Amino acid sequence: MGTAVWVIYTLDHLLDAHSIQHTAHTFRHAFHQRHKKKIGLLCLFIGAISLLNTFLFLPDNIIKNGMILSIIVLCYLGIINIKLLPFPTFKEFTVALIYTSGIALPVVSSIDTLHPSLIIQIALFLVLASINLLEFALFDFESDTKDNQPSGTRVLGYHGLKRRIQVLIVLFILLMMSAIYVYEMDKLILLTFFTMGASLILIYARSDFFSKDEYFRIFGDFAFLFPGIYLIINHYS
Repeated sequence: MGTAVWVIYTLDHLLDAHSIQHTAHTFRHAFHQRHKKKIGLLCLFIGAISLLNTFLFLPDNIIKNGMILSIIVLCYLGIINIKLLPFPTFKEFTVALIYTSGIALPVVSSIDTLHPSLIIQIALFLVLASINLLEFALFDFESDTKDNQPSGTRVLGYHGLKRRIQVLIVLFILLMMSAIYVYEMDKLILLTFFTMGASLILIYARSDFFSKDEYFRIFGDFAFLFPGIYLIINHYS
């Protein structure tokens, strides 16, 4: 899973970097421009290892669903490459949906029926991933404009994108309330989602601080490591 996510994100960055005709204004795009051949070869190598592990160790139903998701990823990369976006925040929401689908795919493929509690967890993860990516777009507004990159902020405007983030934050709170009072979800799972959400809301609320030296990207991505802490605690408890 980790290698697949890395390959997809790296391909996305390579395509973005390739589409910029001048030296990119963001460090990550400039880095991918300078080292595109080396990164491309590494991406090919890790992608091959990921495919090998998939066919050697994963059940057939997960492989079939994974192939469907792979086709969706290829379609997304193609649309982004030609910069023909169906709606302003297509890139951010589609990446969030693909990421969430990849996380949920092994679990969903292994069960017969979806429990409402699991649906809420998937919805929470999707909302948090969307908030995270929209925050990144918000902070990258200036550099995306200079580099002519497809971004929701450039179409909706800075304040328009902020309103979408605010709506998603409200949706996250409502989903958390339903998880607590309606579905009585496991407390450790609730704490994990709460910590993730609180971290992303803090980044949004203190944008003046987190905009420095791309702190928003470091802390925003770190928030998605909290489920790993949950798995460790749950394993040894």
